Amino acid sequence: MMRCRPVRPTPAATAALAVLACLLASAPTPRAQDSPTLSAMQDELNRSMANLRLQDEPPPYYIAYEVDDVLSARTSAQLGALVFEASTRSRRLRVEVKVGDYDFDSSRFISQQRGRRGTLSGTAVVTVPVDDDYDSLRRELWLATDTAYKRAVTVFARKKAAFQNRVTTDTLPDFSRATPTETVAPPREPTGIDPSWADAAQEISRALAGSPGIHTSDVSVTNSNGTRYFVNSEGFKVVQPIEIATLRITADAQSDDGMMLREAYTRTEKSLDDLPALEDLVATAAAMAPRLSARREAPVGDEYTGPVLLEGQASAELVAQTLVDLMLARRAPDADNLRMSRLAQNQVTPFLTRIGLRVLPDSFLVRDTPSLVEYEGRPVPGAYIADDEGVPGQDVTLVERGRLMTLLTGRTPQKNLPRSNGHGRGGTVQAGVFQMESALALPADDLKARMLELLKLQNKEFGYIVRSIASPDDARGGDELGGPVVLDAVRIRLDGSEEPVRGLRFATIAFGAFKDVAEASVERTLYSYVAGGSAVVSVIVPNLLFEELEVQQANDIAQRPPTVPSPLSP
Repeated sequence: MMRCRPVRPTPAATAALAVLACLLASAPTPRAQDSPTLSAMQDELNRSMANLRLQDEPPPYYIAYEVDDVLSARTSAQLGALVFEASTRSRRLRVEVKVGDYDFDSSRFISQQRGRRGTLSGTAVVTVPVDDDYDSLRRELWLATDTAYKRAVTVFARKKAAFQNRVTTDTLPDFSRATPTETVAPPREPTGIDPSWADAAQEISRALAGSPGIHTSDVSVTNSNGTRYFVNSEGFKVVQPIEIATLRITADAQSDDGMMLREAYTRTEKSLDDLPALEDLVATAAAMAPRLSARREAPVGDEYTGPVLLEGQASAELVAQTLVDLMLARRAPDADNLRMSRLAQNQVTPFLTRIGLRVLPDSFLVRDTPSLVEYEGRPVPGAYIADDEGVPGQDVTLVERGRLMTLLTGRTPQKNLPRSNGHGRGGTVQAGVFQMESALALPADDLKARMLELLKLQNKEFGYIVRSIASPDDARGGDELGGPVVLDAVRIRLDGSEEPVRGLRFATIAFGAFKDVAEASVERTLYSYVAGGSAVVSVIVPNLLFEELEVQQANDIAQRPPTVPSPLSP
Protein backbone atom coordinates (compact mmCIF):
# COMPACT_ATOMS: atom_id res chain seq x y z
CA MET A 1 0.00 0.00 0.00
CA MET A 2 1.35 3.40 -0.94
CA ARG A 3 1.82 5.83 1.95
CA CYS A 4 1.81 9.59 1.75
CA ARG A 5 4.54 11.42 3.58
CA PRO A 6 3.64 14.77 5.13
CA VAL A 7 5.40 17.74 3.54
CA ARG A 8 6.11 20.98 5.37
CA PRO A 9 4.40 23.75 3.35
CA THR A 10 6.41 26.75 2.20
CA PRO A 11 5.33 30.25 3.37
CA ALA A 12 3.97 30.98 -0.14
CA ALA A 13 1.96 27.76 -0.17
CA THR A 14 0.60 28.51 3.28
CA ALA A 15 -0.58 31.95 2.10
CA ALA A 16 -2.21 30.44 -1.02
CA LEU A 17 -4.04 27.83 1.07
CA ALA A 18 -5.27 30.55 3.39
CA VAL A 19 -6.67 32.56 0.45
CA LEU A 20 -8.33 29.44 -0.98
CA ALA A 21 -9.89 28.60 2.39
CA CYS A 22 -11.20 32.15 2.66
CA LEU A 23 -12.74 31.99 -0.82
CA LEU A 24 -14.39 28.64 -0.12
CA ALA A 25 -15.74 29.88 3.18
CA SER A 26 -17.22 32.98 1.58
CA ALA A 27 -18.57 31.29 -1.57
CA PRO A 28 -22.37 31.62 -1.69
CA THR A 29 -24.51 28.51 -1.58
CA PRO A 30 -27.78 28.06 -3.46
CA ARG A 31 -30.70 29.73 -1.75
CA ALA A 32 -33.42 27.31 -0.71
CA GLN A 33 -36.21 29.33 -2.30
CA ASP A 34 -34.58 29.37 -5.76
CA SER A 35 -33.75 26.61 -8.21
CA PRO A 36 -30.02 25.82 -8.59
CA THR A 37 -30.13 27.49 -12.01
CA LEU A 38 -31.60 30.74 -10.74
CA SER A 39 -29.39 30.75 -7.66
CA ALA A 40 -26.23 30.31 -9.74
CA MET A 41 -27.29 33.14 -12.04
CA GLN A 42 -28.04 35.54 -9.19
CA ASP A 43 -24.91 34.73 -7.20
CA GLU A 44 -22.55 35.09 -10.16
CA LEU A 45 -24.32 38.29 -11.20
CA ASN A 46 -23.72 39.82 -7.76
CA ARG A 47 -20.07 38.75 -7.77
CA SER A 48 -19.46 40.11 -11.28
CA MET A 49 -21.02 43.49 -10.50
CA ALA A 50 -18.85 43.78 -7.40
CA ASN A 51 -15.51 42.57 -8.77
CA LEU A 52 -15.39 42.62 -12.59
CA ARG A 53 -13.06 45.34 -13.84
CA LEU A 54 -9.97 45.57 -16.03
CA GLN A 55 -7.23 47.95 -14.94
CA ASP A 56 -7.78 51.46 -16.34
CA GLU A 57 -11.11 50.39 -17.90
CA PRO A 58 -14.68 51.18 -16.83
CA PRO A 59 -16.60 48.54 -14.87
CA PRO A 60 -19.95 47.18 -16.06
CA TYR A 61 -22.96 49.30 -15.22
CA TYR A 62 -25.37 46.61 -16.43
CA ILE A 63 -25.21 42.80 -16.66
CA ALA A 64 -28.02 40.47 -17.71
CA TYR A 65 -28.15 36.67 -17.74
CA GLU A 66 -30.65 34.60 -19.70
CA VAL A 67 -30.90 30.80 -19.70
CA ASP A 68 -33.36 29.04 -22.03
CA ASP A 69 -33.86 25.43 -20.96
CA VAL A 70 -35.75 23.86 -23.87
CA LEU A 71 -36.59 20.52 -25.38
CA SER A 72 -37.27 20.83 -29.12
CA ALA A 73 -38.87 17.91 -30.93
CA ARG A 74 -39.94 17.39 -34.52
CA THR A 75 -41.86 14.71 -36.39
CA SER A 76 -42.27 14.71 -40.18
CA ALA A 77 -44.19 12.47 -42.58
CA GLN A 78 -44.49 12.26 -46.35
CA LEU A 79 -46.88 10.17 -48.44
CA GLY A 80 -48.08 8.39 -45.32
CA ALA A 81 -44.60 7.36 -44.18
CA LEU A 82 -42.61 8.70 -41.24
CA VAL A 83 -39.41 10.33 -42.55
CA PHE A 84 -38.00 12.18 -39.56
CA GLU A 85 -38.31 12.04 -35.79
CA ALA A 86 -35.90 13.66 -33.35
CA SER A 87 -35.75 15.62 -30.12
CA THR A 88 -33.01 17.74 -28.58
CA ARG A 89 -32.66 19.04 -25.03
CA SER A 90 -30.46 22.09 -24.66
CA ARG A 91 -29.72 25.02 -22.42
CA ARG A 92 -28.57 28.24 -24.02
CA LEU A 93 -26.91 30.90 -21.89
CA ARG A 94 -26.80 34.48 -23.11
CA VAL A 95 -24.78 37.07 -21.22
CA GLU A 96 -25.01 40.79 -21.93
CA VAL A 97 -22.60 43.28 -20.40
CA LYS A 98 -22.77 47.05 -20.88
CA VAL A 99 -20.08 49.54 -19.91
CA GLY A 100 -20.51 53.30 -19.84
CA ASP A 101 -23.87 54.55 -18.61
CA TYR A 102 -27.52 54.73 -19.68
CA ASP A 103 -26.84 57.77 -21.89
CA PHE A 104 -23.84 56.38 -23.78
CA ASP A 105 -22.71 52.77 -23.56
CA SER A 106 -21.12 49.89 -25.46
CA SER A 107 -24.28 48.67 -27.19
CA ARG A 108 -25.81 49.47 -30.60
CA PHE A 109 -22.64 49.96 -32.64
CA ILE A 110 -21.60 48.83 -36.11
CA SER A 111 -17.95 48.81 -37.07
CA GLN A 112 -16.08 47.95 -40.24
CA GLN A 113 -12.49 46.79 -39.97
CA ARG A 114 -10.35 44.88 -42.44
CA GLY A 115 -13.21 44.69 -44.92
CA ARG A 116 -15.64 43.06 -42.52
CA ARG A 117 -18.77 44.66 -41.17
CA GLY A 118 -20.73 43.64 -38.13
CA THR A 119 -22.74 44.81 -35.15
CA LEU A 120 -20.55 44.85 -32.07
CA SER A 121 -21.83 44.38 -28.54
CA GLY A 122 -20.84 43.00 -25.18
CA THR A 123 -22.62 39.68 -25.46
CA ALA A 124 -21.65 36.04 -25.24
CA VAL A 125 -23.86 33.05 -26.10
CA VAL A 126 -22.84 29.52 -25.07
CA THR A 127 -24.42 26.12 -24.48
CA VAL A 128 -24.39 24.99 -20.87
CA PRO A 129 -25.10 21.60 -19.21
CA VAL A 130 -28.75 20.62 -18.88
CA ASP A 131 -28.32 19.34 -15.34
CA ASP A 132 -29.29 21.55 -12.40
CA ASP A 133 -25.66 21.69 -11.32
CA TYR A 134 -25.00 24.90 -9.40
CA ASP A 135 -21.20 24.74 -9.58
CA SER A 136 -21.09 23.86 -13.28
CA LEU A 137 -23.38 26.74 -14.22
CA ARG A 138 -21.42 29.18 -12.02
CA ARG A 139 -18.28 28.27 -13.96
CA GLU A 140 -19.98 28.79 -17.34
CA LEU A 141 -21.44 32.11 -16.18
CA TRP A 142 -18.02 33.25 -14.98
CA LEU A 143 -16.29 32.50 -18.27
CA ALA A 144 -19.09 33.91 -20.47
CA THR A 145 -19.28 37.10 -18.38
CA ASP A 146 -15.54 37.60 -18.69
CA THR A 147 -15.77 37.24 -22.48
CA ALA A 148 -18.76 39.59 -22.77
CA TYR A 149 -17.12 42.22 -20.55
CA LYS A 150 -13.90 42.27 -22.59
CA ARG A 151 -15.93 42.64 -25.78
CA ALA A 152 -17.93 45.47 -24.25
CA VAL A 153 -14.76 47.32 -23.23
CA THR A 154 -13.37 46.99 -26.78
CA VAL A 155 -16.61 48.17 -28.40
CA PHE A 156 -16.92 51.07 -25.97
CA ALA A 157 -13.45 52.32 -26.90
CA ARG A 158 -14.25 52.14 -30.64
CA LYS A 159 -17.59 53.85 -30.15
CA LYS A 160 -16.06 56.69 -28.13
CA ALA A 161 -13.38 57.16 -30.78
CA ALA A 162 -16.02 57.29 -33.53
CA PHE A 163 -17.99 59.98 -31.66
CA GLN A 164 -14.99 62.02 -30.59
CA ASN A 165 -15.12 64.46 -33.49
CA ARG A 166 -18.86 64.43 -34.11
CA VAL A 167 -21.20 67.31 -33.40
CA THR A 168 -24.59 66.00 -32.32
CA THR A 169 -27.55 68.19 -31.50
CA ASP A 170 -30.26 65.60 -30.87
CA THR A 171 -28.76 62.78 -28.83
CA LEU A 172 -30.81 59.94 -27.39
CA PRO A 173 -29.79 57.69 -24.51
CA ASP A 174 -28.59 54.22 -25.49
CA PHE A 175 -30.63 52.45 -22.80
CA SER A 176 -33.74 53.43 -20.88
CA ARG A 177 -34.29 53.03 -17.18
CA ALA A 178 -37.05 50.74 -15.95
CA THR A 179 -38.55 49.85 -12.58
CA PRO A 180 -37.39 46.34 -11.56
CA THR A 181 -40.10 43.68 -11.32
CA GLU A 182 -40.19 39.96 -10.61
CA THR A 183 -42.26 37.63 -12.79
CA VAL A 184 -41.74 34.15 -11.41
CA ALA A 185 -43.72 31.06 -12.41
CA PRO A 186 -42.87 27.47 -11.41
CA PRO A 187 -40.13 26.06 -13.70
CA ARG A 188 -41.43 23.63 -16.33
CA GLU A 189 -39.71 20.32 -16.96
CA PRO A 190 -39.22 20.04 -20.76
CA THR A 191 -41.19 17.27 -22.45
CA GLY A 192 -41.14 15.82 -25.96
CA ILE A 193 -43.87 15.09 -28.48
CA ASP A 194 -46.41 12.45 -27.53
CA PRO A 195 -45.68 9.33 -29.68
CA SER A 196 -49.25 9.42 -31.00
CA TRP A 197 -48.34 12.49 -33.06
CA ALA A 198 -46.10 10.36 -35.28
CA ASP A 199 -49.16 8.30 -36.23
CA ALA A 200 -51.21 11.49 -36.65
CA ALA A 201 -48.63 13.03 -39.00
CA GLN A 202 -48.66 9.88 -41.12
CA GLU A 203 -52.45 9.84 -41.27
CA ILE A 204 -52.59 13.50 -42.32
CA SER A 205 -49.97 12.95 -45.02
CA ARG A 206 -51.85 9.95 -46.39
CA ALA A 207 -54.64 12.35 -47.37
CA LEU A 208 -52.20 13.78 -49.95
CA ALA A 209 -50.48 10.54 -50.95
CA GLY A 210 -52.90 9.38 -53.65
CA SER A 211 -53.09 12.55 -55.73
CA PRO A 212 -51.08 12.26 -58.98
CA GLY A 213 -51.00 16.03 -59.43
CA ILE A 214 -48.99 16.60 -56.26
CA HIS A 215 -45.22 16.27 -56.67
CA THR A 216 -44.21 16.58 -53.03
CA SER A 217 -45.96 17.04 -49.73
CA ASP A 218 -44.90 17.24 -46.11
CA VAL A 219 -46.53 17.19 -42.71
CA SER A 220 -44.35 18.51 -39.91
CA VAL A 221 -45.14 18.67 -36.19
CA THR A 222 -42.76 20.61 -33.94
CA ASN A 223 -42.91 21.29 -30.24
CA SER A 224 -40.58 23.39 -28.08
CA ASN A 225 -41.16 23.77 -24.37
CA GLY A 226 -39.25 24.46 -21.20
CA THR A 227 -38.35 27.41 -19.01
CA ARG A 228 -36.74 30.78 -19.53
CA TYR A 229 -34.70 32.27 -16.67
CA PHE A 230 -33.67 35.92 -16.69
CA VAL A 231 -31.95 38.14 -14.11
CA ASN A 232 -30.15 41.44 -14.43
CA SER A 233 -28.17 43.82 -12.25
CA GLU A 234 -31.12 46.21 -11.87
CA GLY A 235 -33.12 43.65 -9.91
CA PHE A 236 -35.31 42.14 -12.65
CA LYS A 237 -36.08 38.45 -12.26
CA VAL A 238 -38.15 36.35 -14.69
CA VAL A 239 -39.01 32.67 -14.67
CA GLN A 240 -41.65 31.82 -17.25
CA PRO A 241 -42.50 28.93 -19.56
CA ILE A 242 -41.43 28.58 -23.18
CA GLU A 243 -44.29 27.00 -25.16
CA ILE A 244 -44.42 26.76 -28.95
CA ALA A 245 -46.20 24.06 -30.95
CA THR A 246 -46.54 24.18 -34.74
CA LEU A 247 -48.22 21.99 -37.33
CA ARG A 248 -47.29 22.67 -40.97
CA ILE A 249 -48.79 20.98 -44.03
CA THR A 250 -47.41 21.77 -47.49
CA ALA A 251 -48.15 20.36 -50.94
CA ASP A 252 -46.42 21.27 -54.20
CA ALA A 253 -47.52 20.78 -57.78
CA GLN A 254 -46.33 21.94 -61.20
CA SER A 255 -48.29 23.27 -64.12
CA ASP A 256 -47.59 22.17 -67.69
CA ASP A 257 -45.68 25.40 -68.35
CA GLY A 258 -43.30 24.64 -65.45
CA MET A 259 -44.69 27.01 -62.82
CA MET A 260 -44.38 25.63 -59.28
CA LEU A 261 -47.53 25.90 -57.17
CA ARG A 262 -47.92 25.48 -53.44
CA GLU A 263 -50.65 24.96 -50.87
CA ALA A 264 -49.68 25.57 -47.25
CA TYR A 265 -51.41 25.35 -43.89
CA THR A 266 -49.63 26.42 -40.71
CA ARG A 267 -51.05 26.46 -37.21
CA THR A 268 -49.01 27.77 -34.27
CA GLU A 269 -50.20 27.24 -30.71
CA LYS A 270 -48.73 27.07 -27.22
CA SER A 271 -49.43 23.34 -26.95
CA LEU A 272 -50.10 20.49 -29.36
CA ASP A 273 -53.29 19.89 -27.40
CA ASP A 274 -54.61 23.22 -28.74
CA LEU A 275 -54.45 22.07 -32.38
CA PRO A 276 -57.64 21.10 -34.22
CA ALA A 277 -58.94 17.54 -33.97
CA LEU A 278 -57.19 14.95 -36.14
CA GLU A 279 -60.20 14.42 -38.41
CA ASP A 280 -60.29 18.17 -39.12
CA LEU A 281 -56.59 18.23 -39.99
CA VAL A 282 -57.03 15.24 -42.32
CA ALA A 283 -59.89 17.07 -44.04
CA THR A 284 -57.73 20.20 -44.37
CA ALA A 285 -54.98 18.20 -46.06
CA ALA A 286 -57.41 16.37 -48.34
CA ALA A 287 -58.85 19.69 -49.56
CA MET A 288 -55.43 20.83 -50.79
CA ALA A 289 -55.28 18.33 -53.66
CA PRO A 290 -58.34 19.51 -55.64
CA ARG A 291 -57.34 23.16 -55.18
CA LEU A 292 -53.86 22.46 -56.54
CA SER A 293 -55.30 20.46 -59.44
CA ALA A 294 -57.61 23.33 -60.37
CA ARG A 295 -54.76 25.80 -60.15
CA ARG A 296 -52.55 23.70 -62.45
CA GLU A 297 -55.12 24.25 -65.18
CA ALA A 298 -55.82 27.88 -64.25
CA PRO A 299 -54.56 30.82 -66.32
CA VAL A 300 -51.76 33.06 -65.08
CA GLY A 301 -53.25 36.16 -63.53
CA ASP A 302 -52.94 39.56 -65.19
CA GLU A 303 -50.98 42.38 -63.63
CA TYR A 304 -53.44 44.75 -62.05
CA THR A 305 -53.94 47.83 -59.88
CA GLY A 306 -57.33 48.30 -58.28
CA PRO A 307 -59.66 46.93 -55.59
CA VAL A 308 -58.46 43.76 -53.83
CA LEU A 309 -60.35 41.78 -51.20
CA LEU A 310 -58.28 39.76 -48.71
CA GLU A 311 -60.07 37.05 -46.76
CA GLY A 312 -59.15 34.99 -43.70
CA GLN A 313 -55.53 33.82 -43.65
CA ALA A 314 -54.60 36.16 -46.51
CA SER A 315 -55.68 39.23 -44.58
CA ALA A 316 -53.90 38.08 -41.42
CA GLU A 317 -50.68 37.21 -43.26
CA LEU A 318 -50.63 40.51 -45.14
CA VAL A 319 -51.00 42.44 -41.88
CA ALA A 320 -48.31 40.29 -40.26
CA GLN A 321 -45.83 40.95 -43.06
CA THR A 322 -46.51 44.67 -43.44
CA LEU A 323 -48.52 46.61 -40.86
CA VAL A 324 -47.16 44.85 -37.76
CA ASP A 325 -43.58 45.74 -38.65
CA LEU A 326 -44.54 49.37 -39.12
CA MET A 327 -45.71 49.50 -35.49
CA LEU A 328 -42.33 48.41 -34.05
CA ALA A 329 -40.11 51.23 -32.81
CA ARG A 330 -36.73 50.02 -34.03
CA ARG A 331 -33.76 52.35 -33.89
CA ALA A 332 -30.77 52.10 -36.19
CA PRO A 333 -27.45 51.35 -34.48
CA ASP A 334 -24.64 53.88 -34.49
CA ALA A 335 -21.77 53.32 -36.91
CA ASP A 336 -18.14 54.30 -37.28
CA ASN A 337 -18.56 55.75 -40.80
CA LEU A 338 -21.18 57.67 -42.75
CA ARG A 339 -21.85 54.97 -45.35
CA MET A 340 -22.67 52.33 -42.76
CA SER A 341 -24.75 54.80 -40.82
CA ARG A 342 -26.91 55.39 -43.90
CA LEU A 343 -27.30 51.66 -44.47
CA ALA A 344 -28.37 51.22 -40.86
CA GLN A 345 -31.18 53.72 -41.36
CA ASN A 346 -33.00 51.09 -43.45
CA GLN A 347 -33.86 49.39 -40.14
CA VAL A 348 -35.89 52.38 -38.94
CA THR A 349 -39.67 52.21 -39.29
CA PRO A 350 -41.16 55.14 -41.24
CA PHE A 351 -43.95 55.37 -38.66
CA LEU A 352 -41.53 56.91 -36.12
CA THR A 353 -42.18 60.26 -37.79
CA ARG A 354 -45.94 59.78 -38.27
CA ILE A 355 -47.20 59.71 -34.68
CA GLY A 356 -50.37 61.82 -34.56
CA LEU A 357 -51.04 61.44 -38.29
CA ARG A 358 -53.66 59.33 -40.03
CA VAL A 359 -52.41 55.90 -41.11
CA LEU A 360 -55.77 54.08 -41.44
CA PRO A 361 -59.36 55.14 -42.14
CA ASP A 362 -61.07 57.00 -39.30
CA SER A 363 -63.11 53.97 -38.22
CA PHE A 364 -60.09 51.80 -37.35
CA LEU A 365 -58.70 50.87 -33.96
CA VAL A 366 -55.41 48.95 -33.58
CA ARG A 367 -54.14 47.61 -30.26
CA ASP A 368 -51.50 45.24 -29.01
CA THR A 369 -52.84 43.29 -26.03
CA PRO A 370 -50.39 40.72 -24.59
CA SER A 371 -52.84 40.24 -21.69
CA LEU A 372 -55.41 38.56 -24.00
CA VAL A 373 -55.07 34.84 -23.29
CA GLU A 374 -58.26 33.65 -25.04
CA TYR A 375 -60.24 34.71 -28.11
CA GLU A 376 -63.57 33.15 -29.10
CA GLY A 377 -62.82 30.07 -27.01
CA ARG A 378 -59.30 29.58 -28.40
CA PRO A 379 -56.04 30.12 -26.49
CA VAL A 380 -54.01 33.04 -27.86
CA PRO A 381 -50.37 31.91 -28.29
CA GLY A 382 -48.96 35.45 -28.49
CA ALA A 383 -50.04 36.37 -24.95
CA TYR A 384 -47.23 36.85 -22.42
CA ILE A 385 -46.59 38.40 -19.00
CA ALA A 386 -43.07 39.85 -19.29
CA ASP A 387 -40.89 40.52 -22.32
CA ASP A 388 -37.33 39.28 -22.88
CA GLU A 389 -35.94 42.28 -20.98
CA GLY A 390 -38.04 41.53 -17.91
CA VAL A 391 -40.45 44.42 -18.45
CA PRO A 392 -44.15 43.50 -18.00
CA GLY A 393 -46.00 43.49 -21.31
CA GLN A 394 -48.40 46.42 -21.52
CA ASP A 395 -51.62 46.65 -23.52
CA VAL A 396 -51.05 49.50 -25.96
CA THR A 397 -53.47 51.42 -28.19
CA LEU A 398 -51.50 52.00 -31.39
CA VAL A 399 -54.12 53.52 -33.70
CA GLU A 400 -57.31 55.27 -32.60
CA ARG A 401 -59.81 56.73 -35.08
CA GLY A 402 -57.27 56.02 -37.78
CA ARG A 403 -54.50 58.11 -36.20
CA LEU A 404 -51.20 56.69 -35.00
CA MET A 405 -50.94 57.16 -31.22
CA THR A 406 -47.66 55.43 -30.37
CA LEU A 407 -45.45 52.45 -31.28
CA LEU A 408 -44.34 49.29 -29.54
CA THR A 409 -41.06 49.79 -27.69
CA GLY A 410 -38.30 47.96 -25.87
CA ARG A 411 -35.57 49.51 -23.75
CA THR A 412 -33.82 51.28 -26.62
CA PRO A 413 -35.15 54.86 -26.42
CA GLN A 414 -36.68 56.50 -29.48
CA LYS A 415 -37.43 60.14 -30.12
CA ASN A 416 -40.65 60.93 -28.19
CA LEU A 417 -40.75 57.29 -27.01
CA PRO A 418 -38.26 57.21 -24.14
CA ARG A 419 -39.58 54.21 -22.18
CA SER A 420 -40.30 50.55 -22.82
CA ASN A 421 -43.90 49.36 -22.96
CA GLY A 422 -42.82 45.74 -22.56
CA HIS A 423 -42.29 44.62 -26.16
CA GLY A 424 -38.58 43.82 -26.23
CA ARG A 425 -38.88 40.31 -27.67
CA GLY A 426 -36.93 38.04 -29.99
CA GLY A 427 -33.74 40.12 -29.74
CA THR A 428 -35.51 43.26 -30.99
CA VAL A 429 -38.99 44.80 -30.63
CA GLN A 430 -41.93 42.57 -31.44
CA ALA A 431 -45.72 42.55 -31.14
CA GLY A 432 -47.62 40.21 -28.84
CA VAL A 433 -51.34 40.08 -29.66
CA PHE A 434 -51.97 42.53 -32.51
CA GLN A 435 -55.65 43.39 -32.89
CA MET A 436 -57.29 45.37 -35.68
CA GLU A 437 -60.99 46.27 -35.98
CA SER A 438 -63.33 48.80 -37.57
CA ALA A 439 -66.28 50.59 -35.98
CA LEU A 440 -68.04 50.47 -39.39
CA ALA A 441 -67.41 46.78 -40.06
CA LEU A 442 -69.72 44.81 -42.36
CA PRO A 443 -70.60 41.11 -42.39
CA ALA A 444 -68.04 39.22 -44.44
CA ASP A 445 -70.66 38.20 -47.01
CA ASP A 446 -71.34 41.88 -47.80
CA LEU A 447 -67.72 42.69 -48.71
CA LYS A 448 -67.95 40.95 -52.07
CA ALA A 449 -70.93 43.09 -53.06
CA ARG A 450 -69.07 46.20 -51.91
CA MET A 451 -66.08 45.14 -54.02
CA LEU A 452 -68.25 44.85 -57.13
CA GLU A 453 -69.42 48.41 -56.51
CA LEU A 454 -65.82 49.62 -56.35
CA LEU A 455 -64.95 47.80 -59.59
CA LYS A 456 -67.81 49.53 -61.39
CA LEU A 457 -66.85 52.94 -59.96
CA GLN A 458 -63.28 52.46 -61.19
CA ASN A 459 -64.35 51.04 -64.57
CA LYS A 460 -62.54 47.77 -63.93
CA GLU A 461 -63.51 44.60 -65.80
CA PHE A 462 -62.35 42.38 -62.94
CA GLY A 463 -60.68 42.37 -59.53
CA TYR A 464 -58.95 39.86 -57.28
CA ILE A 465 -60.04 38.07 -54.14
CA VAL A 466 -57.02 36.66 -52.30
CA ARG A 467 -57.62 33.81 -49.87
CA SER A 468 -54.11 32.61 -49.04
CA ILE A 469 -50.72 34.32 -48.88
CA ALA A 470 -47.38 32.57 -48.42
CA SER A 471 -45.59 33.03 -45.14
CA PRO A 472 -41.92 34.09 -45.51
CA ASP A 473 -40.95 30.40 -45.20
CA ASP A 474 -43.18 29.52 -48.16
CA ALA A 475 -42.45 32.53 -50.36
CA ARG A 476 -40.08 30.80 -52.85
CA GLY A 477 -37.80 33.72 -53.53
CA GLY A 478 -38.10 36.03 -50.58
CA ASP A 479 -39.54 39.44 -49.98
CA GLU A 480 -36.60 41.15 -51.71
CA LEU A 481 -38.34 40.42 -55.02
CA GLY A 482 -41.47 42.34 -54.09
CA GLY A 483 -44.37 42.09 -51.69
CA PRO A 484 -46.14 39.02 -50.29
CA VAL A 485 -46.58 35.98 -52.57
CA VAL A 486 -50.15 34.96 -53.42
CA LEU A 487 -50.94 31.26 -53.07
CA ASP A 488 -54.70 31.19 -53.62
CA ALA A 489 -56.61 33.88 -55.58
CA VAL A 490 -59.59 34.18 -57.87
CA ARG A 491 -60.43 36.71 -60.56
CA ILE A 492 -63.88 38.14 -59.88
CA ARG A 493 -65.90 39.56 -62.79
CA LEU A 494 -68.56 42.25 -62.62
CA ASP A 495 -71.29 39.59 -62.68
CA GLY A 496 -69.84 38.06 -59.50
CA SER A 497 -68.38 34.96 -61.18
CA GLU A 498 -65.02 33.71 -59.90
CA GLU A 499 -62.13 32.10 -61.78
CA PRO A 500 -59.00 30.63 -60.11
CA VAL A 501 -55.71 32.21 -61.23
CA ARG A 502 -52.06 31.52 -60.45
CA GLY A 503 -48.63 33.11 -60.57
CA LEU A 504 -49.27 36.36 -58.68
CA ARG A 505 -47.64 38.38 -55.94
CA PHE A 506 -48.17 41.84 -54.55
CA ALA A 507 -45.90 44.72 -55.44
CA THR A 508 -44.02 46.20 -52.53
CA ILE A 509 -46.73 47.58 -50.26
CA ALA A 510 -46.03 51.17 -49.24
CA PHE A 511 -46.76 52.22 -45.66
CA GLY A 512 -49.50 54.55 -46.91
CA ALA A 513 -51.49 51.71 -48.51
CA PHE A 514 -53.54 51.05 -45.37
CA LYS A 515 -55.15 54.47 -45.66
CA ASP A 516 -56.92 53.01 -48.71
CA VAL A 517 -58.77 50.27 -46.83
CA ALA A 518 -62.37 50.69 -47.93
CA GLU A 519 -64.14 48.18 -45.71
CA ALA A 520 -63.49 45.54 -43.05
CA SER A 521 -65.53 42.58 -41.87
CA VAL A 522 -67.10 42.04 -38.49
CA GLU A 523 -65.60 38.55 -38.44
CA ARG A 524 -61.92 38.38 -37.52
CA THR A 525 -59.24 35.72 -37.96
CA LEU A 526 -56.80 34.65 -35.23
CA TYR A 527 -53.46 33.77 -36.81
CA SER A 528 -50.16 33.15 -35.00
CA TYR A 529 -46.55 32.81 -36.09
CA VAL A 530 -43.04 32.70 -34.65
CA ALA A 531 -41.32 36.05 -35.22
CA GLY A 532 -37.86 35.23 -33.89
CA GLY A 533 -36.41 32.84 -31.36
CA SER A 534 -39.24 32.00 -28.97
CA ALA A 535 -41.33 35.15 -29.65
CA VAL A 536 -44.79 34.09 -30.82
CA VAL A 537 -46.99 36.81 -32.30
CA SER A 538 -50.76 36.53 -32.73
CA VAL A 539 -52.76 38.79 -35.04
CA ILE A 540 -56.53 39.12 -34.84
CA VAL A 541 -57.73 40.96 -37.95
CA PRO A 542 -60.83 41.28 -40.15
CA ASN A 543 -61.13 40.62 -43.86
CA LEU A 544 -59.91 43.76 -45.62
CA LEU A 545 -61.13 45.38 -48.84
CA PHE A 546 -58.55 47.78 -50.28
CA GLU A 547 -59.58 50.41 -52.77
CA GLU A 548 -56.26 50.00 -54.53
CA LEU A 549 -53.39 47.52 -54.41
CA GLU A 550 -50.89 46.61 -57.10
CA VAL A 551 -50.69 42.94 -58.09
CA GLN A 552 -47.83 41.66 -60.25
CA GLN A 553 -47.00 38.42 -61.99
CA ALA A 554 -44.51 36.35 -60.03
CA ASN A 555 -41.04 36.31 -61.51
CA ASP A 556 -40.00 32.82 -60.40
CA ILE A 557 -37.85 30.87 -62.84
CA ALA A 558 -39.94 28.02 -64.28
CA GLN A 559 -38.50 24.51 -64.34
CA ARG A 560 -39.29 21.84 -66.89
CA PRO A 561 -41.84 19.30 -65.66
CA PRO A 562 -40.64 15.71 -65.07
CA THR A 563 -40.05 13.81 -68.31
CA VAL A 564 -41.95 10.71 -67.16
CA PRO A 565 -45.43 11.13 -65.66
CA SER A 566 -46.04 10.40 -61.99
CA PRO A 567 -46.34 6.67 -61.19
CA LEU A 568 -49.63 7.54 -59.46
CA SER A 569 -51.13 8.80 -62.72
CA PRO A 570 -54.09 6.76 -64.00
